[in-house]
Amino acid sequence: MIDTERPNVEINTLSSSLLVGLFSQINENKTLSVLDMGLAAPTTVSFLGQTKCRLQFSGFINSDLKLYNNEEIVHAEKVALFKKALNFQAGTKFDIVLFWDLFCYLSKSAIAAFLEVLTPHLHSKTRAHSIGLLNARQQMAYSDYGINSISQLWYQPSSTIQPSIYAYSRHDFSRILRYLTIDRSCLLSGNRVENLLMINTQDNQPI
Repeated sequence: MIDTERPNVEINTLSSSLLVGLFSQINENKTLSVLDMGLAAPTTVSFLGQTKCRLQFSGFINSDLKLYNNEEIVHAEKVALFKKALNFQAGTKFDIVLFWDLFCYLSKSAIAAFLEVLTPHLHSKTRAHSIGLLNARQQMAYSDYGINSISQLWYQPSSTIQPSIYAYSRHDFSRILRYLTIDRSCLLSGNRVENLLMINTQDNQPI
């Protein structure tokens, strides 16, 4: 079982009320498959080390996202780029996906190509977590994220140059995701909102 009272050794933390729902499917007899689209944050490794878990970090958020947002590259080429970068093994199915703020830095066409690569590796009970902008007119600090405890996110301002931000309303975001749907949202500090994402049962075929 996950220890909900782990000592807080991190300074930069955000209270989260959605992580409980994200990990409520934990079963001591099942090994969870988790995809983290960020870097290998020590807090996340420590937190998930309490469970039976296969954890895959992509480090994708910290890559050169301008390439995927290039509107001169057609959809099929973007799909090929994402496949090469993510390099998922055939047959891999993820129970949990930690998107963090990735969608804030991808254009609509890039998100469509990314989800085309990802969705074959999801299943009907997959759950996901994302962080978005609360107010499109305000900025959001470019940060690395992790999980500090079942009720607390960790974040660290990134030292790299912040990519261009793509601001989506909740309605736009829901339409872009298609195969995923926002189940719940909660406010975070710093002009951020966290989302618990579920599989969209009304569009249950991969894009």
